Amino acid sequence: MSEPQHATLLKTGRTYWRAFALAWIFPVVFLFGGLEADQLGYPTVFFFALLPLFFWSLNRAGRPWMRREISYWHAIFWCLAVPFMVWALAVFVHLAVSGH
Repeated sequence: MSEPQHATLLKTGRTYWRAFALAWIFPVVFLFGGLEADQLGYPTVFFFALLPLFFWSLNRAGRPWMRREISYWHAIFWCLAVPFMVWALAVFVHLAVSGH
């Protein structure tokens, strides 16, 4: 098996940031859009409307790994860990701003 070209985590992020960007933005859209949809009374509709965007962003973020351009652990970090950290930060900011 050939070694991926981009050996460092930061270099992988800089090179493939366009592929990962939608996965990084999705948690913020999902959180604040879901809160707004809940206030409007349509949380289920919002959830099912965003499912295709979720799968598309995950597919797009995982594409460099599927093409064997990046390593598995780099893909796990940039495709799963960073979006989770973005979501956690968005929740923290929301709770801090709303006063809960």
